[in-house]
Amino acid sequence: MSLRGFLCIVAFSDACCWAAWWLLLSMTAPDAGLMIVALFYASLLLALVGLFVVVGFAIRVFILKRDEVVHLYVKRTFRQAFLLGLLLIIALWLAHHTWLRWWVLSVVVAALGMWEHFFLTGEESY
Repeated sequence: MSLRGFLCIVAFSDACCWAAWWLLLSMTAPDAGLMIVALFYASLLLALVGLFVVVGFAIRVFILKRDEVVHLYVKRTFRQAFLLGLLLIIALWLAHHTWLRWWVLSVVVAALGMWEHFFLTGEESY
């Protein structure tokens, strides 16, 4: 698959995720059940991951213009986009339950940072 085809598929699926999130947000009641809330967070996570993948990949390839193979960026970009999206979803969930404090978010950022550090040190051994 070409890089252009990959980015088109990711962008199309991201647009579908944003549409699903918007439909869920506009068509359901705020006091909906647990399943609707779980679908809200899941669709928002997928939409954010898709957005961060496209933006992060564009920044890595077109702005930084490193001399590495472009396809090597895909795995790292997906992982970092997932972690950033997960951070935002966790912060939103904590705010929903009024548990969002600076120290709680610091613990979450530290945990996700350690997770990323674990994967980055594993990549250097190859």
